[in-house]
Amino acid sequence: MFVGERKAHLRLNERRRVGPGVPDRERAENSLQVQERFLSAFPPKPGRKIALYLAVRGEVGTDRIRDRCLAAGAWLYYPRMWDDGNLTFFRHEENDGWERGKFGIREPFALPGREGVRKGFDLVVVPGLAFDAAGWRLGRGHGYYDRFLSGLGGTAVTVGLAFSSQLVPEVPVEAWDVPVDAVVTEKAVVGRGIK
Repeated sequence: MFVGERKAHLRLNERRRVGPGVPDRERAENSLQVQERFLSAFPPKPGRKIALYLAVRGEVGTDRIRDRCLAAGAWLYYPRMWDDGNLTFFRHEENDGWERGKFGIREPFALPGREGVRKGFDLVVVPGLAFDAAGWRLGRGHGYYDRFLSGLGGTAVTVGLAFSSQLVPEVPVEAWDVPVDAVVTEKAVVGRGIK
């Protein structure tokens, strides 16, 4: 089986697994545990620039991370997806609203006077359908995060959030895939290490 076929097969299996089979209460409890473990491993600090995502069904939530980061004075940035296949991140203020963007995912309003950024982050938090211990991730198949991560540069630490059930022995890898430095689950922090 070719790498693309293996990825498609794994993607289908992971979508089924994180779908309606897990009770909402259990998913919510596990999501809070992942977020608490993340906050312990990567404590928010004033002025720290953090790229974060808004979770869709089946992904680890990020609301607790958002609240603690804002309370600590960290700067949060959320992505907008563009038709050219790229992500641009916009700084989020506490009372900013959201709109439905591409694929029905909530995104920050592109407010006048706010410039989007693609670099300069201290920490980048990414979602995924599956991860392995080496930090390879399987996304939803559109390549937005791989394109973003490949152009990130600098010293940003990249972290995937996942339920332990989303850790797999091996994620099939293609030339354009980009691993994360660490993966945080409700049970552990795993990955290639921290820069």
